[in-house]
Amino acid sequence: MFALAIKFIYNNSKKKTKMKKTILFVLTLSLFFVACDKNKNDEPKAPQSVTLDGIVKEFKFIDGVSKSDVSKKAIDDLNAWVKEVNDINKLNSQAKEGKGGYLTDGSKKRVVNAKGVETVQLVKKGLVGALQLNNFNTALMGGVMGKDANARKAAVDKAVKYLLGTDKPKTKDEFKKEGNAFGKYMMSVAGSEKYKNIDKEIYKAIKDAYDNVDNPKEYNQHLLNLNKYVTTVVAFRAVHYIAGYTDKLREEVTGHVVHELSEGLGFAYSLQFAYNGQTHGMYLDSETAKKITEVNLWEEAKDKSGNSLLDKQSEAIAKMFGFTVADAK
Repeated sequence: MFALAIKFIYNNSKKKTKMKKTILFVLTLSLFFVACDKNKNDEPKAPQSVTLDGIVKEFKFIDGVSKSDVSKKAIDDLNAWVKEVNDINKLNSQAKEGKGGYLTDGSKKRVVNAKGVETVQLVKKGLVGALQLNNFNTALMGGVMGKDANARKAAVDKAVKYLLGTDKPKTKDEFKKEGNAFGKYMMSVAGSEKYKNIDKEIYKAIKDAYDNVDNPKEYNQHLLNLNKYVTTVVAFRAVHYIAGYTDKLREEVTGHVVHELSEGLGFAYSLQFAYNGQTHGMYLDSETAKKITEVNLWEEAKDKSGNSLLDKQSEAIAKMFGFTVADAK
């Protein structure tokens, strides 16, 4: 608007040529600053500093959630990743192999470490396990050990609270609105051919557990069913992201590809909190889960063998849970 006003004055000026030249200079300068401002606004936005408390509070669908709800087994890893994100973010430099920095992803800058992993996604998806699954497991164990119907009902209440939230939203849009890091992915898995009814199976297992609080044997079986479906969702999404973007990584290392792969690595990390009803242990031990997150994506991008570390991870997780990599892609 300012530039148009200057132009109008210039076109209608009866002053001498010197005055016109001055006005033209002002006009050109104003257009230059407008263009610079527009380019600045179009630049990808750098991420803000993060805290573990802040990320935990994103799980706001869980009433009263706080960092104290997070498994102590994962606290050191999560805090280290948060520190790494903030340290690299301060550099505000382009990432390259062996050096942390940012990679552009549309309107965003993805902060990645020296191995090309977006560590904030390890935190966010790692909390699906360290926060949600860990408390879910504790609740189920309390239900199995429950001495009476009231204790068993309270255990299901707690399991549902940490898994789906107090109000148990039932649509994909509601899950996204509430920021439910398990619920929205449950709905995504329900959109696959392999597990198209898994959301219904989860709700049925919850209802059946409630309906059988007076029958411990039946109740326990429904808890096992619920656990099987829940852990399958986390594993399926891990493979979906890892297998689905490994080939794209080999084509080009971009902010978007790294972001998606890092989500998958975070879900894989969460499998150390996924209870295996057959072995009565967790699907992954802590050391194996941590090692998965330490993959070097820059090196993986160069591996065209089809048998890279990422390929092997996808195959191993899929086999562990009884589906195929093709099912999850």
